[in-house]
Amino acid sequence: MTSGSSERPPAGAIAASPAAAGPRLSPAARAAILGAALLLGLGLRLAMSPYATLDVGRYLRPWYEFARDHGWASLSAGFTNYTPFYSYLLIAVTAFDGRAPMLLLIKAISFAFELGTALLAYRFVLRATRSHNRAAVALIACWLAPTVFYNGALWGQADSIWTFFIVLSAYLFSTGRNGAIPFGVAFAVKAQAVFLGPFALGMILRERRSLLWLAALPAAYLAFAAPTLLAGRPLRGVLRIYLDQADYFQALSKHAANLWALAPGIPYSVGLPIGAAVAGAAGLALTVMIDRAKRRDIEFNTLAACLSLLAMPLLLPKMHDRYFYAFEMLSIILACQNRRYLLVALAAQTSAILSYVAFDQDIQLGVPVAAVQNLILGAFLLRSFLRPGAIAEPSRGEVAGYVGLSAVIAGLLPFCRGSQPHPFADGALLLVCTLLVAHIGLVLLRVSRAPAGGAGAWTAQTDLSLPAE
Repeated sequence: MTSGSSERPPAGAIAASPAAAGPRLSPAARAAILGAALLLGLGLRLAMSPYATLDVGRYLRPWYEFARDHGWASLSAGFTNYTPFYSYLLIAVTAFDGRAPMLLLIKAISFAFELGTALLAYRFVLRATRSHNRAAVALIACWLAPTVFYNGALWGQADSIWTFFIVLSAYLFSTGRNGAIPFGVAFAVKAQAVFLGPFALGMILRERRSLLWLAALPAAYLAFAAPTLLAGRPLRGVLRIYLDQADYFQALSKHAANLWALAPGIPYSVGLPIGAAVAGAAGLALTVMIDRAKRRDIEFNTLAACLSLLAMPLLLPKMHDRYFYAFEMLSIILACQNRRYLLVALAAQTSAILSYVAFDQDIQLGVPVAAVQNLILGAFLLRSFLRPGAIAEPSRGEVAGYVGLSAVIAGLLPFCRGSQPHPFADGALLLVCTLLVAHIGLVLLRVSRAPAGGAGAWTAQTDLSLPAE
């Protein structure tokens, strides 16, 4: 609690830990490090911006050219297969056409929201830990994460947009405020925002807020669609955007590291209803557990949000490789709040890259491995959610071992691409991936069996007030 406060911590909360463990940095030194990291990230993004995937020729380039040629009048045509929110941003950047390369302008949309998410991560961790050092690590890690570069700088995808609003919603809910509006805005950007739904509904019920706040989802969608409707686009076309996206492909997994990547033989017509039912039941169960949880501290709430963002794409069919993006960002924030989740954040990055290269380089070997690893992460987070007092911290050697194995995989990947890969590359990749999964499974099993109140006991910040600056 803040100094002088007589308020008691919520039932089930864990005593607050001292702020900022480890070496202290002066504000000037911390600012210099953050400035250098921001410049490094910007430089790398500029260097990667000319990279073009097949989607650039199929979608991004035609969309950009249509927006450039027709301006705001293009809204009446529905020239993208995204919601109007993205169309507004795309039209806006065409105002700089000719002053910068087309791909850089398109990808600058993602860069802006990536920076916003990194800055929000700083505030999120600072509020939870009162440590500027940990908050700085969160900012740098979210700004320089490998999946962030892959998603935005290389692919030009827009997942950073809805993820920014998802993280903002999780931050507000986790700090005792109402995150329903940014949750609704996230849904107005991308349907995948519903992955936070079990957490958002659980927090609304737990805080005894009106269920009418769920109307923020359709309300935000229609509010952001209003300029498009006024421009002359039919209401039916606007309302069908998500339905049309859902019908775009018929596959249980599109390089997604989820349960369905491990069951390629199940027919689409069978797996679709089963997956929807399983994910729905899991989401309902998580909502009930959040509503009944006795703990109220920021770290626990962040953990619950991470579990929601992982469980939904892990269980749902018809998922893309990119749909774990919000979980990957929030897991970094969770790890900076409590080092016991460091391996979760690292593994989320590795799993994502193994999935991304399946699309980008046609290296399919890593997707099932990444799926197994995500299942392990899901089991560990669920165990942590149910019995948080029995979670220990991985040793430095265990973390170094995981990082080393991931580095070896990164070194092997270039030899697995192309029509004629190196003859030993595939076998070596599978061997190292198997060791990676076995390693993280054994480590997370060990740390999840720590005796409560003993060496594995942990502390969390329970205060929801603003930290001292």
